[in-house]
Amino acid sequence: MILTDIQIEAVRRFASPVRVEGLGAGLNILAAPNEAGKSTVLKALRTALTLRHTSKAQPFKDLLPYGGGAPHIGVAFTWKGQPCWLEKKFGSSSLARLDLGAERFDGEEAEERLQALFELEKVSKSEAAGLWNALLVEQGESFAQPALQGAGRASLQACLQQNIQGVTGTAEASAMLALVSKRLAQYQTATGKTSQRMRQIQEEGEQARALVATLLARKEALQEDISGLEQIRRTLAQYNNPERRRQDEAKLVALRQTRDQLRGLVAQEQAAQAQLSAAEQNVQYIQAEQDRRQTRRADIARLEQVLADAQSGHTQLSLAAGEADQKLAHAQASHKAALSRHQQARTMVSRVMHKAALAHNQQAIAQERAAFERANTACARLEKAQAALRIMPVDAAFMRRLVKAVQAVHQAQASMQAQATRFEATLLPDAAGTVWLNGNPCPVGPQSLTDVSELVVDGVGRFTITPSTQQSDALHAALATAQSALDSLLQEVGCHSVEQAESQHEARRQAEREVEQASAECMALLCVPKPSDITAALDALRQKLNEREALFAKEQAARADWPEDEGTPLDVEQARAQEQDALMAVEAARAQEQEVLTLHRMAHTRLEQALAQFAQQQQALQRDRRELDVWVEREPDPALLTRATSSEQDRQRAQAELARIAHIRQQEEPLSVVEQGILRREQAMEHLHEQITRLSVDQTERETRIRQAEGDGLDEQLASAERHAAQAQGELEAWERERAALALLEATLLQAETTQTERYLAPLVQAMQPAFSALFRGATLEVDTQFALTGLTRQRAEEVKDLSDGTREQIAVLVRLGFAELLHKRGAPAILVLDDALSFSDSQRLETLFDVLSDAATRLQVILLTCHAEQFTPLQGRMLSLRPMERFVVPN
Repeated sequence: MILTDIQIEAVRRFASPVRVEGLGAGLNILAAPNEAGKSTVLKALRTALTLRHTSKAQPFKDLLPYGGGAPHIGVAFTWKGQPCWLEKKFGSSSLARLDLGAERFDGEEAEERLQALFELEKVSKSEAAGLWNALLVEQGESFAQPALQGAGRASLQACLQQNIQGVTGTAEASAMLALVSKRLAQYQTATGKTSQRMRQIQEEGEQARALVATLLARKEALQEDISGLEQIRRTLAQYNNPERRRQDEAKLVALRQTRDQLRGLVAQEQAAQAQLSAAEQNVQYIQAEQDRRQTRRADIARLEQVLADAQSGHTQLSLAAGEADQKLAHAQASHKAALSRHQQARTMVSRVMHKAALAHNQQAIAQERAAFERANTACARLEKAQAALRIMPVDAAFMRRLVKAVQAVHQAQASMQAQATRFEATLLPDAAGTVWLNGNPCPVGPQSLTDVSELVVDGVGRFTITPSTQQSDALHAALATAQSALDSLLQEVGCHSVEQAESQHEARRQAEREVEQASAECMALLCVPKPSDITAALDALRQKLNEREALFAKEQAARADWPEDEGTPLDVEQARAQEQDALMAVEAARAQEQEVLTLHRMAHTRLEQALAQFAQQQQALQRDRRELDVWVEREPDPALLTRATSSEQDRQRAQAELARIAHIRQQEEPLSVVEQGILRREQAMEHLHEQITRLSVDQTERETRIRQAEGDGLDEQLASAERHAAQAQGELEAWERERAALALLEATLLQAETTQTERYLAPLVQAMQPAFSALFRGATLEVDTQFALTGLTRQRAEEVKDLSDGTREQIAVLVRLGFAELLHKRGAPAILVLDDALSFSDSQRLETLFDVLSDAATRLQVILLTCHAEQFTPLQGRMLSLRPMERFVVPN
């Protein structure tokens, strides 16, 4: 059998007719993306074979199209060399048609003939099933082996029985098995449960045995009561012994006295332990206090030594500073004398330098004034640059607008140039001055004329050149608009040309750079992080400088009354000569003064540092002495030593007391043992009282039960019940023997039938073995009587249910392929259709499966539906496609 055409209309997503094109013998592959309709095609094919055209069941509802309509399916195939056509339409206008060569069947006759051809049987009023349900494998069904029933099993059995020879006695064995099963049903059900009559006999026997067991239990209870009563009487006599009770009470009193003594020792031990802890804490505190005082005294001694050493160092530094002062004074005097001599030739010479402190302050103020002037000048430049920047309107934003306007003008000009008339003049040397263009000497070379132009040649005439008017007005208008926009933009900033605007923009950029430079200079001079802090910093610097100058002025006023040295007057020539000498002496004295001043500053700096360090050490020494005096005043050393001795004695006494108590406790029993002994004896006495009460009650109850049993005739009842139980047991054993014999006979007959079935399963295994051997090297198959592969042996036996999902899917596909091979060998219709199968196979096994399917496709038709086109490309089968049709085509 070979499918040659499948047409579907109004089936699920296919509202319009569609055809599967390319079907033929061998291997067919329909590769399409998800939701393309592959599964719908297979469902339509399965429905056409198994669902009656008059059906209204759920399978018919599953076919209904999304937009409404009646499902219409047509299948063309060849069978025994004859072309065949199957057509079904469902719904209100249902029809069924089957053409087998020249024969045509319609309606119910077509359904019956179709079921006979494909060996199907009814499983419901409107649906049929058979082995074809295992060969048309829908999406998701490839993971499980097919479950065969009815017609499917019959088809396989028919295939297998063709190859079995010499199988006899099957009917007789089946009849005997039915007879045995009927007889066995009297004793047990089909599931192995006992029958009602046998359950009744079992219940009677169980009741008799239960009665015997009850009476035996009562007899044993009576014997136990008699022996227990004697034991209770002896125990009560022992418990009520007054001498024993007196001894137990005396032991309890002695234990309580011992417990009280031990509790007193525990209290004494806790008190001694508390004293020991307090004494140890005092000793540790006193030791820490002594260590702290010793450490502080060592620090005081060290600081005193350091101060003594520093005192001698201060003396040396003071001498060095004094020498530096003398040298500085001498240098200053020399400088002053040189200045005086230098200025004696003039009307008056001011003192060159004041005292060292005044000269130092004056120099510092001069430096601060210079720094302030530089900062003030920089701030003035910054304000001037900011003011200049504010009046410059040509900024970057304006330049971007200007560039766009200029580009618009250039674009308009370029458009006009593109439409301009090209004019080129070449003049002879003697023609210069005789040819005029628009009133000007005609230029030599190519020209572009965008407006009407006039060419004048002296002695020849006047020529008018008119450019092409195509789009000329629009281009002139665009140019005028762009030029007007550019002019307006320039007027906004008071510029007459783009170059002037660019010059102003460059000036603005220069002003911005000057502002940035001045701002950076101001921040650097004033040491501020932000430009906004410049003004405040400058004001603070000005105020500080004014305060220092005012202070310096006060110092100068205070020293204005100092007397000045008078120089010896000289004549003019001597003054001139001395002026030159004095000028050189002034320079030399100034250099000497600077050198001496540097040495003077270094000496005083070292002295000041040493004095500052000396002051810190003195403060540390005073602080240590004050703390030590406070500690000693709070508790003198002798008192601290006395307290340390006392605390050590207290600790020794506490340790001795603890040792004494520990020695006493070692001679006695532990308190917990004594308390446990008291508790145990108190509980024993209480338990003894409870036991006496309980035994008295038990004695009364046993005496009552013994009197009651003696009056009931227990032995006679027991003998009667034992006879009835033995009779029921004999009858039950006879039934059990007969049931066991029938069950053994049935099992033997079933085993024989199974053995006979396994003989004709050999062809099925033989049909599946080549494909399995290709995929599973050296594997042997195990098939049960339900035609299902239950296991395979590869070095060891493996059950199919224990294998991976991919392997189980591969096995299920190969089992279905074996079924198709058997149908093909018997000459029955057989194809294999797989929808989205083998997607869990690895690449190596997939290649082997491709070889197996390709080999099977040489004998029967195989159709694969997949959305993994790249995986199935190596198969090289017929590539199918789904092609829409204008209308459903029925063969004539």
